[in-house]
Amino acid sequence: MGETEQTPDSHDFGKLARWYEGLVSSTENSFPVCALVLASEEDRQAHDVFRAYRSAFEEMGAGFHDLVIFGQHGTSTTCTALISALRLSGLRTPLLALICRGKQRGLHATRLPEGKLSDGRQDEDDEDNVGVPWRQALEIIRQSVAEDSELTLDGLDGLKWVDCSGERLVEIIGKVKSALESD
Repeated sequence: MGETEQTPDSHDFGKLARWYEGLVSSTENSFPVCALVLASEEDRQAHDVFRAYRSAFEEMGAGFHDLVIFGQHGTSTTCTALISALRLSGLRTPLLALICRGKQRGLHATRLPEGKLSDGRQDEDDEDNVGVPWRQALEIIRQSVAEDSELTLDGLDGLKWVDCSGERLVEIIGKVKSALESD
């Protein structure tokens, strides 16, 4: 069997299928949040944020299905379909969506820095780099896991609440997967 060249569409759809299977097989109480990064291949800063979340999530015992990135190898129909299905069309990419497990039927989202930082600068909005929404959210997640307490991101400056019309994440991702398979 010969090798087939992987495209952004095939790569992201394969990842979506693995993500969906992980969501279906996971228990609701396993990890308090699912983090989703939507970025382009040029958004090196957003990739760095993903890597920071991946390192932290691994330390906290999260699984593959708890942190996923799409679009990093180029624009894909999967990424576009996720933006629409998760009602993120009002936000520009790159972005981070945080879906808390439990009773909520929506997500919190924030823009991530675009492109590449020049001259060794850091992603910052204040001198101590503590006011960056993605960084603040990660610290709240760490605290929730350490204390085994319910995670809430409500009221965190820089995060926008997006209502998902009562659907759970696994249901939304299942519909996206089915729609893409039938195209």
